[in-house]
Formats: sequence, C-alpha cells, structure tokens
Amino acid sequence: MNIFSKLFKQDSKPSDPEMQFGRFTDTYKSDEKYKSWDKAIDNFDNEKYLAAYTHFFDFLSNDAASNVNYKQSNGKISFSIYQGSKIIEGEVNYQFFRAEAKIVYITKCHLGLLRLLLENNFDLKYSRYALGDNDCICLKFDTFVEDGSPHKIYQALKELATEADRKDDVLMYEYEGLAPVNYHHTRQVADAEIKIKYKYLMQSVNSVIKEIDFGKLNPVIYPGGISYLLLDLMYRIDFLIKPEGNIMEKVKDIHEQYFNDNLHSVHDKNKAILKDIRSIEKISYEDFANQIYEVSSTFGAAMPEGHQRLVEIIDAQMTDYDWYYENRYFVYAKAICGYVVGFSLYSFALPEPSKALLILYYKITEGDYFKNLGFNLNFFKSEKILNKTLIVNDIKQVIRENKVKFGDINVDISHLEFDDIHLFCRSYLMMVRNIMYPEY
Repeated sequence: MNIFSKLFKQDSKPSDPEMQFGRFTDTYKSDEKYKSWDKAIDNFDNEKYLAAYTHFFDFLSNDAASNVNYKQSNGKISFSIYQGSKIIEGEVNYQFFRAEAKIVYITKCHLGLLRLLLENNFDLKYSRYALGDNDCICLKFDTFVEDGSPHKIYQALKELATEADRKDDVLMYEYEGLAPVNYHHTRQVADAEIKIKYKYLMQSVNSVIKEIDFGKLNPVIYPGGISYLLLDLMYRIDFLIKPEGNIMEKVKDIHEQYFNDNLHSVHDKNKAILKDIRSIEKISYEDFANQIYEVSSTFGAAMPEGHQRLVEIIDAQMTDYDWYYENRYFVYAKAICGYVVGFSLYSFALPEPSKALLILYYKITEGDYFKNLGFNLNFFKSEKILNKTLIVNDIKQVIRENKVKFGDINVDISHLEFDDIHLFCRSYLMMVRNIMYPEY
C-alpha cells in the first residue's frame, strides 16, 4: 500500500468488546458436528457402544469453548461436560452410562430443602436428586448402554445439566448452610462492567415502576399494556445483562407463569410480576455482582424455530401497537415492540440473520447502555434524531455476514421511518417480519 493509499484509506470501524448477550443455544452446528451425530447413531445401531459415545461427545463439543472433555482407556470413557456454573462428570463402560452433577454441599440440614428436592424428582424424566459423598446434593443419571441411544443420552444429559445449572445459586439464595462446589471454572467479569450493568438494571426497573405507579394508563382498564411493559423489562434484563442465579430464575418463573397459568387473571399475573420486580429493585450491588459471571455451556434452552414463527409473533402484536400509539400511550407502544424482540430471543433459537437483526434493534434502542459497555455505536444524531445512514449500513452488514450460509436474503429497508423512534420501532419489526429467505 503506497503513502497515498494509507492517507486516504478510511479507518475501519473500531472493534467492539468481546461480550456475550443472551443465553447459549446449541441449535446451529457445523456440518462436521452433524456427521459426528450420524456416526454415533450408526455405531450404536451396530452395538459399538464406546465408539458411538466418542462420536456423541464430539457432536456435543464446541471447538471454541472447550466445553466437553473425554478420555477413553481400558474399555471405558471418562468425561466432563460444562454447563454454566456446573460440571457434569461421568463414566461409560460396556454395561453402564453414568453421569453426575454436584450442586451444593450441605453444612446445615434443612428438612424443607430435602422435601423440595424429593418433590422435584417427580418433575424430572431422566435424572434424580440424591445425597452424595460429604453431604453433597447431586443430580444423577444412569442407564444400561443397550438402552442408552444417542437420542436418549442427549435428552438425559440436557435435563441433568440445565437443572443443575439453575439450582445451585437458587438454593444458596433461599437456604442457609449451603456451600458452593465446582465453581472455579466460571470466569469473572470486570468490576467496571458489573457496575454498568447494575446501573442499567436499577434505571430500567425504576423507570417501569414509576410509569406504572404514576403514568396516565389505567392498569385496571388496560392490564395488557402493563403486561407488555413488565415482560419487555424482564426479557431485556435477561438478554442484555445475562444474570445467573436468582434473577435468571425469576425471569424463568415469570415467563412460565404468565404463559402457562390459565387459572389467574392478567391482573393477578401483573401483580405477581410487579412484586418480583420490586424485589429486584431492592437487590444490593454485592448480591447482583455475585450473579454476574461468564460460563461455558453445552445445552441451550431455546427451541429451534424458523423465521415464520417470528412473523406470527409480530403479526399478533401489531394491532395492539397501533391502538396504544394512536391513543398516545407511546411508552407502551414501544414496550410492545420490545416485548416482541425479547420474547422471541428468549423463547426461540431463530435463524441467524433474524436473530442478528433483533439484536441490532436492542443496540439501536438501548444505545446508551451499549456505548457505556464500550461499543462503538452512534445510532442517534441527537437526542431524538436517528442516524439513518449508520442504521442502514449495519442492516446491510448483517445481510453480508450471512450471505455465504443463507444466500441472497431480501431485506426491504425502504419503509423504515426515522422521524419518530416509536414509529421506527414498528417499521423496523415489519422490516424484519418481511425478510425473504431464498428457500421461501
């Protein structure tokens, strides 16, 4: 490159910090991983069980994360699998497949705790709670290898791993006399990042509580609007802050209770959610910091879905958006869009272009938070004026980055509205809704 090229070459965009948002998903794997799965099935069908399991562990492994380790010797395989704050350890021989996750040590016995775990066993399909060595609460799974097909082992390990990962912090939060076990593999987060996330949490929670307590929307007449506001907040907390432990469990419980509870009214559900949010408002910085750490995972919780599922979610909410916007309840109109984005990212493993554009939505609407974390973002020319050029460029960048895998994706940006942030949110979701993938 000559001197003139260097002088007139545009500087590339500074790199953003390496930071994880949202929960891990194992839905999209490379072709090599699926070949390992096919080999695991073939070897199992031919009763070559140890060979089948080596290919199975290759399928589970994430080359970038070192989440699975195994060693075969003397007719057996020893393995360890990382899932969040827990390590699943086990052994396979020609007769049995065994796996165990140590959760917490008991230093003070609670009959209520033991009863809770016994009751939880009835909710588990493959694994079971047990009391191990040194009074350690464990989750265990075992089966004869003849019955341990790769499909069964995958589902069993996923249940064991995700249940164990959820339980340790929650139990220590609720019961005294419990001590952590197998936690040294978690990665600490810088204090500066934790402080930014804590500030964002408090500001977000306070803003929603203030709107509900003093806003002009009547929560008795319009409980649906309150629900949008509350759920949007909870999904943003989960995706953007990514807390572990008790806050993560609160989000999970709220999500399940709101959509699976058919016995209580929307009013009652809102009251229950608001109670949980007020408890989050009172969390100390120290308690919050203990729930912020980085982990490696093997199993994801979100269900794989195609783009059409996202289309259905957007279509179902836009009529509500129109009513709230036309009646000048702008905060709630924007919350409806945020709910669509958050619910979709929380519930489903979407195609990568669709997911990337939903994350970009957060980067635009929560730009101050991302900038505080060190991201080079400037999607607003001023407090209320959106930067059309930068937004369009980032949308096109998403399309370019996914072209090799997904082909020529058609994203129509011509109907985006930049003069009003609330109308922009709606138009952006409609743009995402109308993505045309080549196979469609």
